[in-house]
Amino acid sequence: MGQCGCNRHDAPTKRRSSKKEDNAESALLNESRRFILERTKAKRGPQGVELGWLNFMVKKLWPKLSKACTAIIKEELQPKLQAAVPAVLSGIYFKKLDFGDQHPLLGPVGVAHGKQNQYDGLELDVKMVWNCNAEVVLEVQGIEIGLEKIRIDGTVRLQLRPLLNHFPTMGGLQITMMSPPTLNWGFRGLLGALQLDVLSRVMRQVVADQISELLVVPNLVFVHWMDSYDDVDLEVLQFPHPECIVRLCVREARNLRGSDWNYFGFKGTSDPYVSVHLGSRLWQTPKKTRTRNPRWGDAGCEDFFVYTPSQFVKVDVYDADIGPGTDDHLGHVAGLKVEDLLNSPSQWWPLSGRKGREAQPGTASQDNSYGEVYIQARFFELRMHRSNIPQQIGGADAEAFVFIDLRSLRGLQQKQAQGATITLKLEGNTRKSRGATYKATTYGSALTASAQRLVEHLQNSQGKSVEEIMKISGLSKEQVSSVVQARPSFTTRWHQPFSFPIRDLDSAQLEIWLGIRRPHIKNLALLKKPICLKDLVDNGKWQLDKALVLEPDGKEGASLLPETLELSLRITLRSLSLSTSDVSSEPQSSTASPRSQSAQGASAAE
Repeated sequence: MGQCGCNRHDAPTKRRSSKKEDNAESALLNESRRFILERTKAKRGPQGVELGWLNFMVKKLWPKLSKACTAIIKEELQPKLQAAVPAVLSGIYFKKLDFGDQHPLLGPVGVAHGKQNQYDGLELDVKMVWNCNAEVVLEVQGIEIGLEKIRIDGTVRLQLRPLLNHFPTMGGLQITMMSPPTLNWGFRGLLGALQLDVLSRVMRQVVADQISELLVVPNLVFVHWMDSYDDVDLEVLQFPHPECIVRLCVREARNLRGSDWNYFGFKGTSDPYVSVHLGSRLWQTPKKTRTRNPRWGDAGCEDFFVYTPSQFVKVDVYDADIGPGTDDHLGHVAGLKVEDLLNSPSQWWPLSGRKGREAQPGTASQDNSYGEVYIQARFFELRMHRSNIPQQIGGADAEAFVFIDLRSLRGLQQKQAQGATITLKLEGNTRKSRGATYKATTYGSALTASAQRLVEHLQNSQGKSVEEIMKISGLSKEQVSSVVQARPSFTTRWHQPFSFPIRDLDSAQLEIWLGIRRPHIKNLALLKKPICLKDLVDNGKWQLDKALVLEPDGKEGASLLPETLELSLRITLRSLSLSTSDVSSEPQSSTASPRSQSAQGASAAE
């Protein structure tokens, strides 16, 4: 019995599936793929439209934008770069940082109409190229290193969503990227001649990770101008959930380039592994030693979130070397998108060199000696029922996923709140939030502070609906909705999404800790009783949306907390499903193991 009362049980015995079961699963997979293609297909409008007017606006805004970027680099990027570089390069920092007067150029733009998480929207994919004339100087161990020829190349997506039936007809704007941008630069002076590959690769990865954390799906910036009476779930628009799951299997590769020297004095072999980057998620296969024809089998399988078929799937093959940033690039699949995998779920894809990044998917560069990689893709629905759950393959062993929208906290003083972190732990996986910001309470003239706190308490601590709060408080719907959206007394704020795979939903428990940096780094409070996720299934809601009370962690924690801590978050649970048949969207609780249910169903079919 777990801490929260969850029943623990041994994993179901693995057995070899029959040919009839394999055929049935294959049919369900094809049905899922067809359904996902139809549901997520966007209607494309004119492509290649120039944006002179938008570039004019960016030019005028550039002095302010460059200052904002400088602050982010020094406050967020520099500490992560210092932690990522090898010890010999420790102490690195930006001595000079001036982005110059050459602003990014936007355009052309492609337009489409699509739906995400039930809300219609207009989607604008804006190409961005920045040939930067910046003055950037790094200092490493007392040595100055200048950067030159900086180029950033990517696509920004502007989503006007949701579409409303009244003016202004467009309720908000989401700003995001489907994949991290391509980053290139060189080093000037004496050190430029040394080609500092290790430093350059580490820097490139840290910068890409920082951009992913801020802007690459599911991360986005969302602003809206909707009234409180619009029946719209703002949480879904700020923290969009994936449309489906793709189980991506990099099975094998062949005829790769040899990158390692052998005893005969030529490059005859490699130690290859594959890196897959989909959205903000980066994953790598295990390394295979001394081969140009590696086979990963089930070990090359992993689950990824899909938010739109237009997402790029970056597949790169590397030769593993010793030390960070020293791996040789052996090739990549050019221009691969999720929609290509939906149309061709099992295929050999040719590899290209770095210069072939803009090529069409399925085509290699003129030098076709980079080899090929074999990729299988299976697409699964995320449902509110526990049936037709796919069998695990290698490390892709999730039966469900939980999505956590971390909002804010009430009860911390300003000095404690700045930089505070939340740590989440589930089935041995740990995620830590970025540092919090403090936003002082602001109460409007329409409602008193006590009235706003009453609304927050009823909504966050007791889970009351807007209609129930109206009856209890005597306030109008507009007044209640405005407080629910703003949460003015929750002054410690993160607004950050998290997700976890769940291998065993019957025993999965979510643990939560609060950490502070001041007066010194420590765990200050925790959730005393872990959340049993199966309870979300049993109560029929598949969701928990309330304020959780955190209790002091030890005597020191109690001495530092003058009032009760309440953590505001939303937890949403979804199960993987092979079937797209007309299954009721209403949640169904079940006490049996879901994988054993699938096995029983297959046995009955036999």
